[in-house]
Amino acid sequence: MLLLGASLLLVSACDPGAGDGIDPGVIQIPVAFIKRPIPVNNMGQPMQVDLRRPLQFSQGGDLYLRTNSTTTATVSNITSSVTLGMGDVQGLNASYDGSKLIFSLRLFDPDPNDDVVPRWNIYEYDRTTAVLRAVIPLPSFAEEGDDLFPTYLPDGRIVFSSNRQRQSRAMHINEGKPNFSALDENENEIALVLHVMDADGNSASLRQISFNQSHDLDPQVLTSGSYAGQVVFTRWDNAGANNAMHLYKVNPDGSDLQLLYGGHSHATGTGGSTIQFSRVREMADGRLMVIARPFSGTFDGGDIIIIDVDRYVDNNKPVWNLAGLTGPAQVPATINNVTTDGSISPDGRYRSAFPLRDGSSRVLVGKSTCQISVSAITRPCIAPWINDLSAVEVSPAYSVWLYDTSVNTEKVVVLAEAGMVISDAIAMQPMSRPPVIFDKGPGQLNTGWFDDNLGVVNIKSVYDIGDGSFDGSYFGVAHSAPGPINSVSDFADPALATAAQRPARFVRFTRAVAIPSPDDTELTDPPDLLNSAFGPQRNRGMREILGYAPVEPDGSVKVKVPANVPMALEVLDGEGRRIGPQHLNWIQVKPGDSVTCNGCHTHNTGTATPEIHARADVSAPSINPGVGLSLDFINTQIPGTTTRYWGDFGKTMAEIRFDRVSLTLPLATPEPALDPDLVYDDYWTDPGVRPADISYSYRYSDLDLTIPRPVNGFCSPSVLYNCRVTINYPQQIHALWQLDRGLDNFTPNPPNAPMAGANGIGDDTCIECHTTSDAMLADRVAAAQLDLTAGASDIDANMLKSYRELLFTDQGEELDAGSLINIQITQPLLDGNGQPIPDGMGGFLEETIDDPTAVVNPTMSSNGARASYFIEKMTETELDAARSLTPVNADPLLYVDHSGMLTPAELKLISEWLDLGAQNFNNPFDPTAPQN
Repeated sequence: MLLLGASLLLVSACDPGAGDGIDPGVIQIPVAFIKRPIPVNNMGQPMQVDLRRPLQFSQGGDLYLRTNSTTTATVSNITSSVTLGMGDVQGLNASYDGSKLIFSLRLFDPDPNDDVVPRWNIYEYDRTTAVLRAVIPLPSFAEEGDDLFPTYLPDGRIVFSSNRQRQSRAMHINEGKPNFSALDENENEIALVLHVMDADGNSASLRQISFNQSHDLDPQVLTSGSYAGQVVFTRWDNAGANNAMHLYKVNPDGSDLQLLYGGHSHATGTGGSTIQFSRVREMADGRLMVIARPFSGTFDGGDIIIIDVDRYVDNNKPVWNLAGLTGPAQVPATINNVTTDGSISPDGRYRSAFPLRDGSSRVLVGKSTCQISVSAITRPCIAPWINDLSAVEVSPAYSVWLYDTSVNTEKVVVLAEAGMVISDAIAMQPMSRPPVIFDKGPGQLNTGWFDDNLGVVNIKSVYDIGDGSFDGSYFGVAHSAPGPINSVSDFADPALATAAQRPARFVRFTRAVAIPSPDDTELTDPPDLLNSAFGPQRNRGMREILGYAPVEPDGSVKVKVPANVPMALEVLDGEGRRIGPQHLNWIQVKPGDSVTCNGCHTHNTGTATPEIHARADVSAPSINPGVGLSLDFINTQIPGTTTRYWGDFGKTMAEIRFDRVSLTLPLATPEPALDPDLVYDDYWTDPGVRPADISYSYRYSDLDLTIPRPVNGFCSPSVLYNCRVTINYPQQIHALWQLDRGLDNFTPNPPNAPMAGANGIGDDTCIECHTTSDAMLADRVAAAQLDLTAGASDIDANMLKSYRELLFTDQGEELDAGSLINIQITQPLLDGNGQPIPDGMGGFLEETIDDPTAVVNPTMSSNGARASYFIEKMTETELDAARSLTPVNADPLLYVDHSGMLTPAELKLISEWLDLGAQNFNNPFDPTAPQN
């Protein structure tokens, strides 16, 4: 490797140099870098580093300072006095004047067998005084959490990633839950999210500003461009099927959180392989430089790419008002052949990149040259060895190089050392201080909302799902108005469309349920949950409902919501069933603040170049232009009034209703806030034109008194921020099958099926038909092969039988001599070549197997209510389930109409539980939730 480095140095010596007089291989200012051992496993073997495991500790790491990049420069270890050579360092940044370094340091664990693990702490080094200090002086406070990737804000404070989760923990206590920090959504590490703190480490100044459920990493403050003063960082979006690291931005007080880049740019690696965007740094021209790499498998390195976020939100996807731009948003920073698909990378890999701010195009990089093992001998990645099919890439040794992007040459600054990673180099050069974005204060925040710990979400139109066109539908659910509906304004006119004729009727706000670590020493008995506690898809996690808001006729929503909570929102039909996919990104709002979005509820997955939610400058203006001066409304909610009022020009209907509630007209009610119940009232129809739409509601209070209420006790207006709806299958859903329906004169069974009444269950329950025991406890085939009786499943004893039957594929059953058995077939027994095995008597051996054509598909789907045949059957309405409601050649004498068997409130409860993911439990602390 040294020979290869020398040859590269000779090649670089041919560099004609930049005409500006800057020596392309010399940096005259101090250079800081981190040196740490290559991570190894318990067997001492090199291991791959995973971006999703940032807490990894590699004993022996230290921070070094080199006076400059010349051969005569002196190098000093500035952390050895603290680490004693047995600690670790990562996340290095410099102050704006170049005098200080800030980073994270962790000490070694003197007793790995106890429950006390040293934390990552923030340290600062002042080059002018040669003083190294812990930023948080109080050890007990410092050890409350891991603090990583600190960087200076322009006002002197520090922003960093931490698993302290200070505001989230406080919210748990308010909700009546234990005080704990939540695991990431992979349930591997405590999630690191962004916090801000004074530079003196004052505990009172610590505040959480992001509320992701997985990691928020590597914050940097932008100095120029459209987002100067804001914090850019890598967010691991990991809700449900969304598992990727994008670039996000946020103000230092946690407001204006938006996806910045990369939601649909991950398939841009080598050969279309999937990459993540990590270790972001800003260039002098405002573009961003990142390390593009997969989560793991590339020896903690990747390629350096440059991204133009001012003009693009995705590769080949410019912001809406620059739609004429062509060309990619991301370009490689070097000419080297660096692979990101896990294959051998001929020109090595990059672990870090730091663009210099000296007027040149030079970049300090942490680079490895490629090494391969051929016949157990380590070789450089050159011919003939790299052409050997048995060649295997071995763990590289990173070192510091200086790459000049203007002429594509590079020189070694710090030589590589065997078994070490030398990287994260930065230059301690002065740079322009970004503008200060001050925290929002009383003049910018609503005091009443702030005091109630509430914010506001303002959605211009739920029909903003992509390219700005309007087809009168929402994810294929079309309107049913009799006349032509060609615009949102047509929908907004009650004379043209009734409420029942609009596809989108409500919005449901949900929140992630935090899962504690089973090793949490702060909890007396932390849950250690089995997969059975979740259900068909553990990666959907557990969710609670925050509440509902109606969609106004023009598709708009404006409503008060809990602040400092990771929220998702779903658009619903008139029966409270989700339309379209589950929301897979967490949004947040500060207390007293508001968030306005155009189409922020979803990605438009139906077009080749989808829009990205939640970045204000990406999408075209909302499809909803707001009302005109000619559109007037009657307030139907104040009995006896006929007073008309006119909509403010350009305001949505939701904004009109929300913003005028404090006036005598039109409303004398509080500002619209989330409601745990599904409630519809017509505020808009002029009774002189047509009768107003009928009000209706589906309330938890409408459920049978024997059904435990899923709403907690914090839903009064004064504590609305704590209102949560938690639905567990055993308590709320299974109990429905056992309710006596009072249908003594109703026989839902086909005429030839015996009545049930087994196991003490009455004859007027769902279980009457859906059981495998008749009234005499003899075996029988359950109606529709669906057994809803209580008791543990014979396949998974940690699930109720009914839960398993509803949501998992099962084998059909039949009666054989009075006993219930799986439907089976007999077939020849085959040998290893697939040929029948003779039985020695002129025939062939046979085997009996479950009949593959008699498989019973689940009637419910964790993909949602509209995707569940169960909901179709209980409403006798074709929705989005894969199977037809009325099978071809169905015998009408055996077809049972199930409409009306469940009440609207019960159907709403089941629908919302299905839309949440149909988890067995949505409360990790439920004492009956299955645990290891």
